[in-house]
Amino acid sequence: MIPPSPLTRFATKKPPTSDDHPSDNNDDGGENTISGIFRGIAAATRKAALVAKKAVIGGVSGGIGVKQVIRVVGETRPLAFASEGAVAGDAVLPRWAYYGAWGLSGVAVGADIYNKYDDAPATVKNNTVLYWTAFHIPASLVIPAMIIHKVVHYAEKFVQNPKGMASNFPPRAKALTPVAAAMISIIPVVPAVDHAAEAIMEPTLGAYLGLNFHHDNHNDNNTHVEANPESKEDHTSKEKKA
Repeated sequence: MIPPSPLTRFATKKPPTSDDHPSDNNDDGGENTISGIFRGIAAATRKAALVAKKAVIGGVSGGIGVKQVIRVVGETRPLAFASEGAVAGDAVLPRWAYYGAWGLSGVAVGADIYNKYDDAPATVKNNTVLYWTAFHIPASLVIPAMIIHKVVHYAEKFVQNPKGMASNFPPRAKALTPVAAAMISIIPVVPAVDHAAEAIMEPTLGAYLGLNFHHDNHNDNNTHVEANPESKEDHTSKEKKA
């Protein structure tokens, strides 16, 4: 994912409070949290769209090019997790927005894989693509979406329990509570899945493919790949020399 702590940017974006909107009541069922996280995804989308617009306008005049657009999209981490927002907001999103968010995640993941390929040494470019493809499918798309779907399911059971503490919630709050719970769960779930996937895959698949990983702690989307000097190819060449 893709490197550590992908959605920490969401965590720093403070959703509006009742002080900001005095006329709002307290029965929004987490609507402010939902809108705050979707605004984070929308802001990231606008950033990528502006870069794409510059690429089109500046294509003839020597301005920013397609490669730079791919670079920005791949480095804009919230875009890769638009699919998790789609799963969380499935009950309230129109179908075009739901499938559009999944498509946006696919584009962002593809851009990140290309960036890793472009940055990798020539000797391990193909292995870099294999590794990051195998990494992103479960860690960026499948596993977080499954966990968030489960959160929605259990939150729905919670609000639908006629004897539970949510039985007195107004209908609007009951409808929005599962969505809000799922949205909030994105913040811990995505980094946890990322770190777990890194811990499992780097020393196994990464080592098998002859890759070394260097994490930049100042940039949570910056994992550099280098050829592993102890890879199979190096062992083979040493044996031939001997």
